[in-house]
Amino acid sequence: MSCSYRLVRPTLALLLLLLGATSGCGQKVVFPRLEFKSSEPQTPSIPLSVRLDLPDALKQAQMYYRDSCNVPQAIPLGERLAEQVKADAAQVFEKTFEGTAAKEPADAVLSAVLETSEINLNIPRREIGEYPLKVLIRLRISVSDTEGKSLFNDVIKAEGKWTARTDGTECRVQGIMLPVTEAIEKLSDRVVESLTQAVRIRDAAIRLRTRQELAAGAAAQPRSSAESPTLSFRASLEDENHNQILEGGEKVLIRLEVANSGPGVARGVAAVLSGTAALVKEFTSPTFLGDIQPGEKKQVTISSTLSASLADEQAELVVQITEAGGFGVSTRKRFVAMVQPGVKDAPSESLEVLSVDVDQVPPRPQGFERRTSYAVVIGIGSYRDEGVPRMKFAKRDAEIVGKHLTALAGFPAENVRVLTDDRALLADIESTFEDWLPRKAKSSGIVLVYLVGSGLLNAPNHEMSILAYDTGAPESAPRGYSLTRLQEVLNRIPSRLNLLLADVAFNTVKGTGQAGPAGLLWEAPGLRTKGRNVLIASSPSPGPSLPWEAGQHGLFTYQFLKGIRGQADMNDNGWVDVGELFAYLRAHVASSAAELGKEQIPVILPSLDPDGPIGAFSLTKARRTR
Repeated sequence: MSCSYRLVRPTLALLLLLLGATSGCGQKVVFPRLEFKSSEPQTPSIPLSVRLDLPDALKQAQMYYRDSCNVPQAIPLGERLAEQVKADAAQVFEKTFEGTAAKEPADAVLSAVLETSEINLNIPRREIGEYPLKVLIRLRISVSDTEGKSLFNDVIKAEGKWTARTDGTECRVQGIMLPVTEAIEKLSDRVVESLTQAVRIRDAAIRLRTRQELAAGAAAQPRSSAESPTLSFRASLEDENHNQILEGGEKVLIRLEVANSGPGVARGVAAVLSGTAALVKEFTSPTFLGDIQPGEKKQVTISSTLSASLADEQAELVVQITEAGGFGVSTRKRFVAMVQPGVKDAPSESLEVLSVDVDQVPPRPQGFERRTSYAVVIGIGSYRDEGVPRMKFAKRDAEIVGKHLTALAGFPAENVRVLTDDRALLADIESTFEDWLPRKAKSSGIVLVYLVGSGLLNAPNHEMSILAYDTGAPESAPRGYSLTRLQEVLNRIPSRLNLLLADVAFNTVKGTGQAGPAGLLWEAPGLRTKGRNVLIASSPSPGPSLPWEAGQHGLFTYQFLKGIRGQADMNDNGWVDVGELFAYLRAHVASSAAELGKEQIPVILPSLDPDGPIGAFSLTKARRTR
């Protein structure tokens, strides 16, 4: 089909927030957590201590397929699958650990065996094309009690589907990792659901708890001094960033070691917490350690990720060890600490925000890092074919945004991939979104995507794509990456939160009509907001993508940079929240456009509650300057 460009240039600036579907977030990160309501259990639901038996054959497993040159290729699967099984078990059972039976007593043993892992892909020859791709994983999960009686034994399977692409010049197949990741995520959901609902496992837990209660009752009978236990304990309180301030969103650990130096068995030993009520309820109390034999020591860690709603106050936490027969430890351990609802900036960490020059990247705040989060920044201002409309400052925008994400948003430098101009070929974009990102994304982290460049709009079906550097000339077929396809990628990766921002000037394909009335652009089926998706557009209708010559950036990107540098920190708490950022963009993009004699007003769909979990999500750590 012959295509040509007609410059309509509606500006696209999206902010898409997508939360992972599972409630088990694995490792916690050091930024304030989102507290979305969920019907799924937020804490382990079955009070059993389970030993995990994960064989080396599982940890070293690989998947195989043939590329477009018919050469066998391998994908490492086992390590990622084993880590997912560990996370799933920790979400279901009160305590899980790996090791031999002699290392630590357990109530049950869970084993996992990979029965099937296959990739169904048929590429007949090396040429440009799209091919259906299906991934199947079958995992056998078995749970048995200490006597070897089977409590659960079933094969759980999951599939992932995608459309793989080949460019005809390389053997490599784009998009292989995406269905693999999707299959693992589906498998995880089904493992958690199956174990949680297993009747035999729940019955075993009830029987065990009943026996423990009976034993505790028997132990309550008077014992002679020759049969009495003598308990002692040590306790420590640790916060994640080790600044000795308990902050909202931070993981806090209480480590206990209880020893029995007496001649008798300590029955029904438990750790009981007291003190400031709001802080105590953040932890599990009491925490049962069970029986402790003479000369034995038991260690336990009580952990919690603190709620962001905690009051700013000095609080105390008191730890006491009890024993069913009354032989608990008479002394208590008392901790006193400051509690803050969110991480605060120390005065020495305050960041100066220059009023004009946003290219001077601020120093990175200490102690703030999103280690499991990843960012992709794409800026394409010039194209291989000069007939494609250019976008001024796009490359510069992307480079500076990437540096600011590392400096202020906590992304490690190695976790930020920046593609600009001739390093943003269609193959580069596809490889980044459909291979690199699915390999890297973690369920505990976030993903941020920032797009700057020219796009293509097919008016009848509202199909939008961002043009790659090697896009075709006006009279040839354009080479763009579909934003609908990008959204499908983000929906499938295991990230906890996805942020998609884009400043894209669209061109319409000749013969497809106009973009439609104001607002219709944002109702495209592929981009329609739903669930926890939020769409922020720099304008509700087609309009020019405005440059800001004074700042040497695109207008929207310039105000975005100023906002995340601290000028959007309206409550002066040292954090720029998503809600604050949108309010700042709406006001300052509009006023700057008015100075140019133009109109550009960012909008958000659906409406955002500034105090809700998305609106209050802290994006960058920076303080406003007066």
